[in-house]
Amino acid sequence: MHRRSMFLGSLLVLLFAPGLASGAVPLYTGLGTVHHAVTTRSPLAQKYFDQGLRLCYAFNHDEAIRAFREAARLDPSCAMAHWGVAFALGPNVNFPVDPPREKEAFAEVGKARARAARATARERAWIEALSKRYSGDPKADLKALDQAFADAMGNLAAKYPDDLDAATIYAEALLDVRPWDWWTSDGKPQPGIQEAIAALTRVLKKNPSHTGANHLYIHALEESPHPGQGLLAAGRLAKLAPNAGHLVHMPSHIYMRVGRYRDATELNRKAIGIDHAYIEAEKPHGIYPMMYYVHNMHMAWAAMTFEGRSVEAIRMARTLADHVSPEAVRQMPPMEFWLPVPYYALARFKKWDEILREPAPPPDLRYTTGMWHYARGVALAATGKQGEALAERDSVAAIAAAMPPEAMAGLNSSAALLRLASSALDGEMAMRGARYAEAAKDFREAAAKEDSLHYDEPPAWYLPVRQSLGLALLKAGKAEEAEKAYRKDLERYPGNGWSLYGLVQALSARGRVTEAMAAKKRFTRAWARADFSLAGSAM
Repeated sequence: MHRRSMFLGSLLVLLFAPGLASGAVPLYTGLGTVHHAVTTRSPLAQKYFDQGLRLCYAFNHDEAIRAFREAARLDPSCAMAHWGVAFALGPNVNFPVDPPREKEAFAEVGKARARAARATARERAWIEALSKRYSGDPKADLKALDQAFADAMGNLAAKYPDDLDAATIYAEALLDVRPWDWWTSDGKPQPGIQEAIAALTRVLKKNPSHTGANHLYIHALEESPHPGQGLLAAGRLAKLAPNAGHLVHMPSHIYMRVGRYRDATELNRKAIGIDHAYIEAEKPHGIYPMMYYVHNMHMAWAAMTFEGRSVEAIRMARTLADHVSPEAVRQMPPMEFWLPVPYYALARFKKWDEILREPAPPPDLRYTTGMWHYARGVALAATGKQGEALAERDSVAAIAAAMPPEAMAGLNSSAALLRLASSALDGEMAMRGARYAEAAKDFREAAAKEDSLHYDEPPAWYLPVRQSLGLALLKAGKAEEAEKAYRKDLERYPGNGWSLYGLVQALSARGRVTEAMAAKKRFTRAWARADFSLAGSAM
């Protein structure tokens, strides 16, 4: 899950409001085995501290706060319990800190300092390092504070090389300095990412079962040119914390990048079940149920789509949208990113009549409305209604032009995605009008826009444009260029059946029978669980 600086002002306050009901704080099982000894008179407080740290590593920060506060209640003299509250209140790779939480975190660091006399020298170093992250000044430079915290944790990890949690949190702090900007568009490492990977590698060499290190290692590598280096961590993490839904989901960030779509589907299904049980039992509010839980559904839908599992993918898309109400989106606009997913699912699997029966979304939800017009345009073009499709395309373009530049859909601007939709719809209309050279030109423009998008997982645009480009080129009699388009798509989305099917067609058209047969075997494996028959690589 990754949403850089998504919430501002009152939106942050709404999202990060107290997340769980008061009352008995359960001790959970199945969150991993991370243990970090702290100075406390209470063995039970130690258990709650460990639970809080495990939950931080599982990105359930509100639940972690509850555990750390219970540790502080059980042992009011425990300095590290207040360190834990302050740490969990802070920023992470998915969400920045808002002023109320920053103020509260600053106060908790003060409480930790006030109790530091009984703490060990190492614990005092932990507390002083965290003090660099917060200032109590609402006008403070948060990026500078994040860097100061990362530097302090780096010094702490170097001083205590056997403290695996220090090294893990040092790595996380480096990632927090520039969230989701760890690799350039041409695959070069950004400042800090290699140091983070090195720190996590050292942790995993000493303790391969460290949930935090495995989790962060996946994040550090998923955007890189070599995501397969995260496969060992992914394989471990899937089993280490069976009751932490986000950690069960996390390996899919690697599996999607290396073409293991079935594994991504099944892990996200499992994560959905785990999180559903947790939400039903604890009734949490805030970030975890509203964002991380739905993110599992989003990833499951994307993986099912790559597998060609149309019935399940459409059902999952509907379920996802049902969890994101228009009222919630109005309070938290970035959640609108998820509302159009049913339109994408129906378009991908050629459910033209269903698309045209979809009611218009509320008019104030402009991004969703734009994508509704896009899906209608695709359906109308596919059913021979070019004039009506053109009108829908014009609506998409108009909404894109009027979209505020600060409006975001995931890690990308809403306007950028709507402009991509408009270009892709141009290609669909040209394709359906048998203007294949024009379609190829339109799809090349759309592919360039797709290439300019910021990395997101699942991908920000639901239909890899080169699958459409390859089909247009095939129909234009340019099999060699089509082959290049499909191979390029397979570099980005390895082993996907849509492009493998197109590759078979392109190779066959070029008379390369042996290669076509090999590609067909790969396609058959990729499509083994599909319920959708392909007639081409795209719509």
